[in-house]
Amino acid sequence: MSASLALSLAGPLNAQQTRDLRSDPEASITVTGTRLTREQARERAVEFVRQIGVARGQQAAARWIDPVCPRVRGITERYAGVVEARMRAIATEVGMRVAPEGCRSNVSVSFVGDAEALMREIDRRSPTRLREVPVDARDALVNGDAPVRWWYLTGTRSRHATRETSQYLVTESGGAGGPGQSVASSPFETEALSHYDSSVISTQVNRAIVDANVVIDLDRVEGMSLEAIAAYAAFVAFVEVRTSDPRAPGSILGLFSTDPEGRSLTDWDMTFLRSLYRLPLDRPARRHRGMLVRDMVNAQTPG
Repeated sequence: MSASLALSLAGPLNAQQTRDLRSDPEASITVTGTRLTREQARERAVEFVRQIGVARGQQAAARWIDPVCPRVRGITERYAGVVEARMRAIATEVGMRVAPEGCRSNVSVSFVGDAEALMREIDRRSPTRLREVPVDARDALVNGDAPVRWWYLTGTRSRHATRETSQYLVTESGGAGGPGQSVASSPFETEALSHYDSSVISTQVNRAIVDANVVIDLDRVEGMSLEAIAAYAAFVAFVEVRTSDPRAPGSILGLFSTDPEGRSLTDWDMTFLRSLYRLPLDRPARRHRGMLVRDMVNAQTPG
């Protein structure tokens, strides 16, 4: 697919969008919603968090701890820069750490002509890249027809945000090594975390997103604005969205529904992101869900 065709399929930008994206990459990207009662806000917040799938079941929420470095491929350099700038602006606005230009990419956004073919090739050649995709979501990711697909790799850090330390076990065949050493005789290894204190509240560990991949099917996003696509890509790259067909109320995630509620990040989206990036990660999943809902309700019903 030619660069010019890719650019046209990315969606036309109107004059105002172009000015916003070029002259002020950190311009406000939120919209104001209808004022709700506290009970209505709570019901909506609970459904929002449930639909996204963050802190599902017993698994605590994950987020980026390292600075994010988005890289966009598959469209012209000019428009790739627009998407990267918008993603960086969103990350900065919600309190994420952002790596400087020229960094090593850990967020990959790929515009492709046939996303299904690409995903099947990845699944065939490098299935371990999809190892953290839930079993019930893998078929939709690989063989589905979603306009945008995504997946993550996560890691575990100590509550002090230090990286995990590998500890190798001595096997019956003998031999042991330290981090960075190869031990051919050891058929297995485990990882341990160093803890410096104890707490009846803390889980002692943080789940971190360490790599995110977003694949955008050019044919299926035709007619969409580049700003909307960039906002959608940012949300699914910065949040561990655990479903391939999210329907969170009042969210950019409804962009591809028959009656989308927003074509940029909504105030609900931004409130959720800010809350997620303030959370103490070393808490059980149920507390994370409660904190997210509380913050969203408070933001929607001030005073």
